[in-house]
Amino acid sequence: MSKLKVAMISRSTAETSLVEQQLEGIDCEFDTYVCQSEGETIEAVKGADVIINQGVPMPNTVIDEIDSAQAIVSFGHGFNHIDHESATENSVMVVNTAGFCTEEVSNHAIMFILSCAKKLTVLNDLTKAGKWGSETGLVIANMVPVTDQTLGLVSLGNIGRAVARKAQALGMDVIAYDPYVQPWIAREYRVELVSSLKELASRSDFVSMHTPLNNQTRHLVGADFFSAMKPTAYFINTCRGSTVDEEALIKALENKQFAGAGLDVFDIEPTTDNPLFHMDNVMVTPHSAGTSNRAIVAAQVQVGQEAARLLKGSWPMSLVNPEVRSSVEIRSLATRD
Repeated sequence: MSKLKVAMISRSTAETSLVEQQLEGIDCEFDTYVCQSEGETIEAVKGADVIINQGVPMPNTVIDEIDSAQAIVSFGHGFNHIDHESATENSVMVVNTAGFCTEEVSNHAIMFILSCAKKLTVLNDLTKAGKWGSETGLVIANMVPVTDQTLGLVSLGNIGRAVARKAQALGMDVIAYDPYVQPWIAREYRVELVSSLKELASRSDFVSMHTPLNNQTRHLVGADFFSAMKPTAYFINTCRGSTVDEEALIKALENKQFAGAGLDVFDIEPTTDNPLFHMDNVMVTPHSAGTSNRAIVAAQVQVGQEAARLLKGSWPMSLVNPEVRSSVEIRSLATRD
């Protein structure tokens, strides 16, 4: 009987001790690979039973070459670097680590809401430059409240629900657009579901994006959405940059169609050549919303636990492509010849 094989792929040397701890007691080989090309990725995953992916692109040309793995376990909430539709066609499960940074991302979204409303970065820069009085007075005179305002959530998944809970503690009313969430879940979280993105845009004082990026959500929000927003509203994005038509966002902000934005994600990352970085009414962070010392540990532990479940012949806890269940026969991999 051959040993089970776990292939962990990453774009640079990865820390694996916490992942490997979760596999203790399972008779398996654990190999790590730094993959900087499709060819290297294809070679790395050959013969693996489970693939652990830390940020390595896996388009259909890579997925089609998987010869034995039942699953790809990916670090983080986002899985847009993996062609999950191709994985489904090839009977390969895609598993993410949903929940590991829910509190961190939701805190970041709330931070953006408060910081945009209180014009934190503008006032910080003015104060440090010694510009008190009339300069700061002009900024303060046009400051929107947070309490009793309406927050519109695009998607009401785990992170959206956490944002709703925290926003309500600040006295905000919360509405959401999510055609996939059951109405009784929205009621449980005291969130009003709306029937369209346009309604959400027109009613919200703050909009916060929390949808995954896939073929259905790419450029989900664009020019029509921005034109429907209130001129005093703010737009927050802590999910994925490409869920938004960035050119339309830039144009809307340049034309002052709404008040400003707080952005943690962008179409191209990393980059310094982005007009959004030079706008006074835009606050930016470097795709750091999900990060904390605790979240880093949680991600590694959760990845290892999901890999262990799969190696033991169990379904994973966080399956991205549940439709694959009809074509995957979970077998006890421990008995693989």
